[in-house]
Amino acid sequence: MDLELTAGTETASPIPKVTGPLPIPVASESLKFGNIEAWLNIIQSYRERHPGHQVSILYQGQHVRNLIDLFKISGEPDPKGFAIDVATPDRDWKDVPKLRRLLAEGGGPHYEQFIGKALYQVLRLF
Repeated sequence: MDLELTAGTETASPIPKVTGPLPIPVASESLKFGNIEAWLNIIQSYRERHPGHQVSILYQGQHVRNLIDLFKISGEPDPKGFAIDVATPDRDWKDVPKLRRLLAEGGGPHYEQFIGKALYQVLRLF
């Protein structure tokens, strides 16, 4: 699934106010492709509920446009793990903590609950 994570450049509209980056710890020894699929499904569900919102994923301050690249850019496994940061528009704040919590769960060993869906189905998480 190719899911664009950041908004394109828009010339007419002002830069939207966004939440500060919210860190989500990831244990590098547990990062699997299933975690990435879980994150994609969680973000897709968030966007379904909030169609005008974009979710930006950052690693060491840099935007990650393709989550699969986390395997490449996270480098050598660190026993302490690493963190990704999530920034979203500052509207409908109530779902941002839930998004952060679900992404943390999807990044852990219990990611399976977010990947067992039918093709083209969107999870109803929000």
